[in-house]
Amino acid sequence: MNWLDERYRIVLMCGDVNVGAVYPPSGRAKVWRWRVWVTKSGHPASGSEKSNAAAVSQVERRFRSFLIAAGLVSDGGAV
Repeated sequence: MNWLDERYRIVLMCGDVNVGAVYPPSGRAKVWRWRVWVTKSGHPASGSEKSNAAAVSQVERRFRSFLIAAGLVSDGGAV
Protein backbone atom coordinates (compact mmCIF):
# COMPACT_ATOMS: atom_id res chain seq x y z
CA MET A 1 0.00 0.00 0.00
CA ASN A 2 1.30 3.43 -0.92
CA TRP A 3 -0.03 6.90 -0.18
CA LEU A 4 0.04 9.48 -3.00
CA ASP A 5 -0.19 13.16 -2.02
CA GLU A 6 -2.38 15.05 -4.51
CA ARG A 7 -2.36 18.29 -2.45
CA TYR A 8 -6.12 18.44 -1.82
CA ARG A 9 -6.21 14.77 -0.73
CA ILE A 10 -3.91 11.83 -0.11
CA VAL A 11 -4.88 8.67 -1.99
CA LEU A 12 -4.23 5.10 -0.92
CA MET A 13 -2.92 3.21 -3.94
CA CYS A 14 -2.55 -0.53 -4.44
CA GLY A 15 -0.63 -0.86 -7.68
CA ASP A 16 -2.48 1.41 -10.11
CA VAL A 17 -5.80 1.13 -8.22
CA ASN A 18 -7.18 4.02 -6.15
CA VAL A 19 -8.46 2.37 -2.97
CA GLY A 20 -9.53 5.37 -0.91
CA ALA A 21 -8.55 8.87 0.15
CA VAL A 22 -8.11 11.17 3.12
CA TYR A 23 -9.12 14.83 2.78
CA PRO A 24 -7.63 17.52 5.07
CA PRO A 25 -9.88 19.96 6.90
CA SER A 26 -11.13 22.78 4.71
CA GLY A 27 -12.64 26.11 5.64
CA ARG A 28 -13.78 26.01 9.26
CA ALA A 29 -13.85 22.22 9.43
CA LYS A 30 -11.63 20.60 12.04
CA VAL A 31 -11.97 16.99 10.94
CA TRP A 32 -10.18 14.89 8.38
CA ARG A 33 -12.65 13.20 6.03
CA TRP A 34 -11.95 9.77 4.59
CA ARG A 35 -13.52 7.58 1.92
CA VAL A 36 -12.84 4.00 0.79
CA TRP A 37 -14.04 2.71 -2.58
CA VAL A 38 -12.71 -0.86 -2.30
CA THR A 39 -14.48 -2.36 0.71
CA LYS A 40 -15.51 -5.75 2.11
CA SER A 41 -19.19 -4.99 1.41
CA GLY A 42 -18.59 -3.64 -2.10
CA HIS A 43 -20.20 -0.35 -1.09
CA PRO A 44 -18.11 2.79 -0.52
CA ALA A 45 -17.56 3.78 3.11
CA SER A 46 -16.77 7.23 4.46
CA GLY A 47 -16.47 9.17 7.67
CA SER A 48 -14.43 11.75 9.52
CA GLU A 49 -11.77 11.70 12.23
CA LYS A 50 -10.07 14.31 14.39
CA SER A 51 -6.62 13.65 12.92
CA ASN A 52 -4.90 12.63 9.72
CA ALA A 53 -3.46 9.54 11.42
CA ALA A 54 -6.89 8.36 12.56
CA ALA A 55 -8.37 8.88 9.07
CA VAL A 56 -5.46 7.04 7.44
CA SER A 57 -5.96 4.20 9.92
CA GLN A 58 -9.66 3.90 8.98
CA VAL A 59 -8.86 3.69 5.26
CA GLU A 60 -6.12 1.10 5.76
CA ARG A 61 -8.21 -1.00 8.18
CA ARG A 62 -11.17 -1.14 5.81
CA PHE A 63 -8.97 -2.03 2.85
CA ARG A 64 -7.32 -4.81 4.85
CA SER A 65 -10.82 -6.15 5.66
CA PHE A 66 -11.51 -6.24 1.91
CA LEU A 67 -8.26 -8.11 1.21
CA ILE A 68 -9.05 -10.70 3.90
CA ALA A 69 -12.65 -11.13 2.65
CA ALA A 70 -11.37 -11.57 -0.92
CA GLY A 71 -8.85 -14.20 0.24
CA LEU A 72 -5.96 -12.08 -0.97
CA VAL A 73 -4.19 -12.12 2.42
CA SER A 74 -4.55 -14.29 5.49
CA ASP A 75 -6.18 -12.88 8.60
CA GLY A 76 -3.38 -11.21 10.58
CA GLY A 77 -1.05 -11.28 7.58
CA ALA A 78 0.95 -8.32 6.34
CA VAL A 79 -0.47 -6.34 3.45
